[in-house]
Amino acid sequence: MKETFLSSEGRIGRVVFIVRIAILIALTYGVSHYAIEYFHHWHHGTFYPLGIFISLIFGLICGFIGLMQLLKRLRDMDKGAYLSILLLIPGLNLLLVLYAACSPSRA
Repeated sequence: MKETFLSSEGRIGRVVFIVRIAILIALTYGVSHYAIEYFHHWHHGTFYPLGIFISLIFGLICGFIGLMQLLKRLRDMDKGAYLSILLLIPGLNLLLVLYAACSPSRA
């Protein structure tokens, strides 16, 4: 089975999980920074809210992709996918991602 970046099928290890999450965070930051700066200083007027809108949409897309990576990592740790609900609770979401990044695989 060929593993895809956008799918929740399969398993990934700690290092791959950390690298993919770091790439998603860097992409989100880069696109958000560029969009806000570009639309804030546009020569036809200020379209600052459009830059924020693009940042939010791109952040949601990257968040969804990050959720798929977390589901793969939870499967690799032999944990249930129901733990992904903890991402909705502020504070616990960071602890869950750190737990997934530090916990060893169970194969």
